[in-house]
Amino acid sequence: MRNLKPLEMTPTEAYRNLIKGLNVLDFTEHEAPCQLLLNGDKAFPIVVSPKGEVLIAASQYGKGRVVVISHEGYLKSHNFTSFLQNALEWLKPSHDALIGIHTSFDLLLKIIHEKKVQSSEEFSDCFGVYCMNAYDDRQCRDIIMSLKRGAGILIGGQAWTWSHQHGFENVMAEFPGNKVTRVTGIHFTANIAEAGIFPVTKEMPMNPVFVQWVSQFILLVI
Repeated sequence: MRNLKPLEMTPTEAYRNLIKGLNVLDFTEHEAPCQLLLNGDKAFPIVVSPKGEVLIAASQYGKGRVVVISHEGYLKSHNFTSFLQNALEWLKPSHDALIGIHTSFDLLLKIIHEKKVQSSEEFSDCFGVYCMNAYDDRQCRDIIMSLKRGAGILIGGQAWTWSHQHGFENVMAEFPGNKVTRVTGIHFTANIAEAGIFPVTKEMPMNPVFVQWVSQFILLVI
């Protein structure tokens, strides 16, 4: 692709790009988000609630980048316009990359300022960035391979509803979104997180340690 960006940033550099111009983010507009769990060397939190719950996180995998948001509703929220614009800019492998947006996020087409955007129900290799929900894993292998080669993924969802139907113990290994994001060291969990209006700190927040998730780590490696 033309106008290639640097392949890798430190988490601190990436964080500064992602929060540029932000002071707060409002998580009250939609249903409760879920907690995100970070266990990868390159995964870092972007927003952490006062209770220590990670609500937005990012990571780098291979040559690609990912931003994970703890409820898909925030990808359609005007309150998140500035953050989403920052995220897309950081995720793009080149300045002229084509952005694919899942049809469930058509409102995102209206609130971002990008010229090369395409609404699509499925992921395609032609996308430099793909915006998706966390409930469909049919193309997870293709998405992971594209991510490794340099694509960007913006994904939103929550796993607590899914866990009521499929079991809390199955979330880490079987929740569709985790089949995409776990390679990046970020996981959706079944725990409901606090919804509020939270400050975006100038310094990158610390990654909270969730002792209660140790048993789920063990399940991943068995």
